[in-house]
Amino acid sequence: MKQLLIVEDDPGIRESLVDFFRLRDYFVLEAASQAQAERMLADKDFAAILLDLQLPDGDGIDILRRLRQSGSDTPVLLVTARGEEKQRILGLEAGADDYLVKPFSAYELAARLAAVLRRSAGQQGLLRLGQSEIDLEGHEVRREGRACRLLQKEAELLRFLLRRPGQTFSREEILREVWGYDAAPTTRTVDTHVYELRRKIEDEPGHPRHLLTVHGVGYRLVLDSEGANPRPTPGRISP
Repeated sequence: MKQLLIVEDDPGIRESLVDFFRLRDYFVLEAASQAQAERMLADKDFAAILLDLQLPDGDGIDILRRLRQSGSDTPVLLVTARGEEKQRILGLEAGADDYLVKPFSAYELAARLAAVLRRSAGQQGLLRLGQSEIDLEGHEVRREGRACRLLQKEAELLRFLLRRPGQTFSREEILREVWGYDAAPTTRTVDTHVYELRRKIEDEPGHPRHLLTVHGVGYRLVLDSEGANPRPTPGRISP
């Protein structure tokens, strides 16, 4: 069972989340304050952390910063009523893996958590897309007993898209983040690398299921379990 820490000061929300994730085979521990969370993090290792920002004895972002400064790469999802763009950027820059604003669907939170855990597993080892097994560290794709090499920029492009599966990134964003602010290549370079990457990771490159074009915008990466038939809409969790 995956061990999950839920840090939330609102007892109603915390109890709902604890019950929800325990029913989904997570071993859940809970904390209602920064101090409680810090004690648990000092004693135990967690598969992931759901972290509220507004805690009675401090800001959850301080927990996140100390966690990252200690060298921990434990996935952290920020769950908060603070929805301003500046606050979201601050959280992501501090090392959060995702950010969800209240009110939210518990099923959406579960899907985001699953995506973060898949991403974390992929970054540490292998990622599976369709029939392709991708070794991001070894820069290799294996399919049907055959292997091919990933170029450095192809691997970096895939890593970048894996940060937020399902999110659309413009060519300009991809170029800036993967090639750098001072990069000489044009957005056409992004298209060329996407084309080559599809040939290596897609079962049918001409009809991609994972590395998708959003016409007039850019590209997004869809993992296997995403895009399936949606669950019935549950109640929403409010601040």
